[in-house]
Amino acid sequence: MRVIARCLAIGVAAALLAGPAPARAAAAYDYHPSDADWADCPRLPAGATPETWSCIFIITVGGSIKLGSITQDISEPLRITVAQGKLADGSTAAAFGSVAGGRMKVPGGLIGKPFEVPKLTDVYVETQGTGKVEAGPLFPGHVGIKIRMIHPLLGKKCYIGGDANPIVLNPEVTSLDLTSIDGTPVFSATAKDTAFAVPKASGCGLDWGLVNTAVNLRAGLPSPSGKNAADFQWFVRGKSYLELPHLTS
Repeated sequence: MRVIARCLAIGVAAALLAGPAPARAAAAYDYHPSDADWADCPRLPAGATPETWSCIFIITVGGSIKLGSITQDISEPLRITVAQGKLADGSTAAAFGSVAGGRMKVPGGLIGKPFEVPKLTDVYVETQGTGKVEAGPLFPGHVGIKIRMIHPLLGKKCYIGGDANPIVLNPEVTSLDLTSIDGTPVFSATAKDTAFAVPKASGCGLDWGLVNTAVNLRAGLPSPSGKNAADFQWFVRGKSYLELPHLTS
């Protein structure tokens, strides 16, 4: 994440000089750039200098994430929208747009593979944002997420992490290439993070104490930094706020 902004600037300049790069093969999710990518760009904060701000859209189209004892392949797109720029006093600030992801099925379900019963023990997870984001040297980082666990026995408020105690991701970019999709310059990137910690689940079931304990035992939570891992395959786009005038006032 921390090098994307500089590479975006270099890559966009290269695209303007050389034309669109050759198209790459589609990733696990068949992503197509559109104006919808900018739907969740945040409104600029008070005191922002619009010409210094960029909205960054990241879509995760593959990879995996390990939370405690559960490893989940990323089979549905995860969208992250953040922004960064300068304030009038010269300081750098970040703004949170959204984190949104499709539901994904947890391997082994509610009680683990040896005992899983199709449909009855199936558990799904949904990634949501918490609003946490911090400005970085070049690009926002430390994005806070929470994971909703979905099963009738878990109720509607069963989460790993939360607004007050999020899972904080700050992936390190390991590769970055300028490519083209449908004639639109897009960055293709890979990133990883092994430093984040994962808190206990909370809010699960009618008897929260008993069900929370069961969920935490199943997932191996809490899980400290160094015991979790995320590997992402991304497509990344950036847009100046000068092209988003409806969000600058």
